[in-house]
Order: sequence, then structure tokens, then C-alpha cells
Amino acid sequence: MTRTLLILLLLSGCARESAPDAACDAQVNRDPEVRDLIMKGAGSEHFKLETDDELLRARKRARITCLQGLGVVPKGGVEAPRPQ
Repeated sequence: MTRTLLILLLLSGCARESAPDAACDAQVNRDPEVRDLIMKGAGSEHFKLETDDELLRARKRARITCLQGLGVVPKGGVEAPRPQ
């Protein structure tokens, strides 16, 4: 019984998001660039398919910016390559 309880507690700890991740999830969806791409893609499936990669990159940039603002990720580094 104790062993099962311990395993369940360990597994439940793995499933939870950390506070910075949860805060940044909401912040990413409020990012102006992300919102703009979502709104543009809402009316056209063709546009949405063309901009899925761009939206993914915008979400990553917004997440990193948020985590840097919280002090979780150090500022600076190498910018991710952009497709040509």
C-alpha cells in the first residue's frame, strides 16, 4: 500500500507544470504576434496551413521572452535560424 501511494505521488508530480510554464502558457497566447497570426488564420484554412510554421516560431519566441522575463532562462544566446 505504501509503495503504491509513493508511486502515485511521484507520477502526479511529473504531470504538473511548473509555475513559470503555466504563467508563460497564458502569456504566449496574449503575445501580439501570436494573436495576429491566429486571427489571420481563423478565416482561411489555406492561410492557416501556410502559416503554421510561422505561428510555431512566434509561439517559441514568445515563450522564451516570457521565461527570460521571469528569470528562468538567461538572456542572450544564439538566435534560432529562420527559414529562407
